[in-house]
Amino acid sequence: MRKKSTFAILLLLMITLSSCTAMQKLSQKHNPSNTVNTTAIAEHWQATLPHTGSQTNLTQFWQQFDDPLLLTLIDKAQAESSSLASAKYRIAQARATRTQANATLLPTVDGTASASRSVQQPATSFNIGQAGQGSQSSGGEPLNTTQMGAQASWELDIFGANRRAFDAALAQENAAHAGWHDARVAVAAEVANSYFNLRYCTLQAQILEADVGSRAESLRLTDIAVGAGFSAQSNSHLAKASLADAQQQLKTQQTQCDAEVKTLVALTNFDEIMLRHELQAQPFKPNQNKSLFTLNAIPANIIAQRPDIYAAEADLISAAADIQTTYASSLPKVSLNGSIGWMWLSSSTFSTNGKTWSLGPLSITFPIFHPGVKETGIAKSEAKYEENAAIYREKVRNAVKEVEQALVNLHSSEQRQPDIQTALNGYQASFEATQTKVNAGFANLIELEEQRRVLIAAQTNMITNQKLRALSWVSLYRAAGGGWDKTTQTETGNE
Repeated sequence: MRKKSTFAILLLLMITLSSCTAMQKLSQKHNPSNTVNTTAIAEHWQATLPHTGSQTNLTQFWQQFDDPLLLTLIDKAQAESSSLASAKYRIAQARATRTQANATLLPTVDGTASASRSVQQPATSFNIGQAGQGSQSSGGEPLNTTQMGAQASWELDIFGANRRAFDAALAQENAAHAGWHDARVAVAAEVANSYFNLRYCTLQAQILEADVGSRAESLRLTDIAVGAGFSAQSNSHLAKASLADAQQQLKTQQTQCDAEVKTLVALTNFDEIMLRHELQAQPFKPNQNKSLFTLNAIPANIIAQRPDIYAAEADLISAAADIQTTYASSLPKVSLNGSIGWMWLSSSTFSTNGKTWSLGPLSITFPIFHPGVKETGIAKSEAKYEENAAIYREKVRNAVKEVEQALVNLHSSEQRQPDIQTALNGYQASFEATQTKVNAGFANLIELEEQRRVLIAAQTNMITNQKLRALSWVSLYRAAGGGWDKTTQTETGNE
């Protein structure tokens, strides 16, 4: 018997060593760190970086716009966002998964308590000796049994699969926290984009409104000149047509502004009447700062502080753990059980109590015949890992693209600004000169209207470029991870 036990132990040790070697090879073949480290990222940005920027932490990025209404709208949108509510749920879900994974590494202990009263056998009586000399009875007495104790069971993590599953669950919980921050940044960026679209739309509408007033005054003066015989009737028709064209442009612009108001109301649940009042009460001044923050010159540093990239890494860890867990399902499982307690027994004739315990059974289970299950399961898990690896590489490429596109747009807006300002100043002076000539009778309305269209186009270019600059900063903030740092994650309630 001892020889058989020794043989079984040696066999189990051989299986363990062989399986551990196989698990190590799987770990080396599908290593998330290798995938992350071998993903090619350029050493430097291929776009111009913003210079002389503030070192202010990105978490305080929005305060730099010095716009209280923008901050209020962002706060209200984050309070109403369904994506943030979903992110909170994912955190709770990931925390529960991590707790369950941790529980598999430790013994489970359950308390038990029971009480019963029973008759173990019916009452019997029998004669002793000769008939009539006496009788004796037994049984039929109730037996009281009370028992309390604790039962423990533990599946030994011999091959480390449960430990890897716990590490994967912990990574997913951290990624869920990062995802919550990513959702906050996305909501803030969406609100800011809509807000700036509305504000610059309003500035454009003000230009068009002033243009309508100017053309209306031109029509009034033209009608006076026509009535006095100093101007042809065709000039009056031209002035009326010009005014009508300006009015329809203004109405079109106002429609776009109204649409942006509706978007902000939907994002923030802000009362529309109150929002319009706040927009009128707080004048908007385009931010003229050269730079709002300094971007790290090394792309890998920026990529590392994006929560979506961190979440993709967590998916790689989970996929790698799933491969090892799938392989471990085909290996022997060793579990140990035991219990300890106290029992009370009593009846009308006796009473006793004492400690009870058991150790075991020590059980070993192993698959014998599951045709193709392990092979197909591992193939599926490996394919999932390769998919997640491809997704990770794609996310890194997209992250670089988003940063560089924002840099290109930001640099373009800054480079174009002086030229646009110079052109606007020139067209403004030209229009005013032509206006003077028309008033003096040395130019006609056709020349004036041509100058007016050129001036409005230049004013529109100025506003469009200012809006592009603001939106480019928002895009760069979003692409840079919004100030998230995986080394200083905090709970959602403290964010």
